[in-house]
Amino acid sequence: MVLHGRLIACLSTIATFFTARAAILSPKAATDLICHTNHASECYPQTFQPTEKFQTVHDDQNLPPGLHVRLNLATGVKEARLNIPEPNEDVDASALTIIDDSDLAGYQEPNREADDSPVDSQQEDARQQPFLPPQQDVAEGTLFSDSASTIKNPNSQVYDLLPAIENLEDLAHSYHWGLSLAKDGEIIHRLFQLLLPTQLSLEIRSLATLVFGTAIHNNEAALTAALSHFYNDEWPEGPLEAVTMALLHEQSPLLLNRMLFLLSSLCHDQTQLQKFLEAGGMELLIKTYQAEPTAVDDRDRLRKKVTHFLLDHLLPTEEMGGPDIPNGNDGVEEESDPDTEWTMIHLQQFAEKYPGHQNNES
Repeated sequence: MVLHGRLIACLSTIATFFTARAAILSPKAATDLICHTNHASECYPQTFQPTEKFQTVHDDQNLPPGLHVRLNLATGVKEARLNIPEPNEDVDASALTIIDDSDLAGYQEPNREADDSPVDSQQEDARQQPFLPPQQDVAEGTLFSDSASTIKNPNSQVYDLLPAIENLEDLAHSYHWGLSLAKDGEIIHRLFQLLLPTQLSLEIRSLATLVFGTAIHNNEAALTAALSHFYNDEWPEGPLEAVTMALLHEQSPLLLNRMLFLLSSLCHDQTQLQKFLEAGGMELLIKTYQAEPTAVDDRDRLRKKVTHFLLDHLLPTEEMGGPDIPNGNDGVEEESDPDTEWTMIHLQQFAEKYPGHQNNES
């Protein structure tokens, strides 16, 4: 009987010990669990409990270091598991592995100076240097300067002017040289003079027109700079007025084509566009569109330029898919060609909207 009592007391003491130890080791719900609702099933540990399988990591959970963490791109959920390498494991294309900040502790940048690879060293140099615009070719600079000097010289002969203008036309396609040309008031004025109807050859006039248009084409800074040299006491008129007179009087398809190109480049400035419309410019475009040069290709090129002007400057973007613009190589078109009708309808509509001044015949 005494032995039985001692055994019961001993078992009671052992039970009390393990109960107390369990109480010490068990997390307290108030401190170690996170509950956003009154449902116990929706609670989760304050510290993430990893297993061998990926589990969702809540935003307010503490994440132990050294885990395999990923972002599931299909669900947008952050997941983690024990960092146990598994052979032949398929990579989930919908998941992105994330390196936890704690895994970066002690990481050091590689010593790039010890890398003798020329590619890497160039990349490093480029990374450390500030971004600079590309340097201009010295030969191009000399060519630009020499050509500009020839054009500015009023005593230059035709055989000197032609190659000089051709050189500038080639350089003017560059944003830098186009802007440099437009900023030079002396050369801009000289080009303006060369494109006017004078005793100079048609070739020089058309080349000067092309250089002017190329320099300011899709180059807003160059356009602004070029226009700043006109419409003052010394130069009351500018290239727009020269284009207007050319569309009214000229017959050469080549010159008219280049005048239309210059016109389109100028009309990216809204003031120039408005002046052209108010001066009866739409009637001039109708006249040009209806012209019948000897060669069908010449006619188609002029019509293409006029149609492009409509699309670029006057029609809303949703109407840009209207015509199939002729490319000048399709032979003779029928008089009832739908593209021609489409363009003429819009030209006439804008001509009625902008009747302009009735003094173009002067």
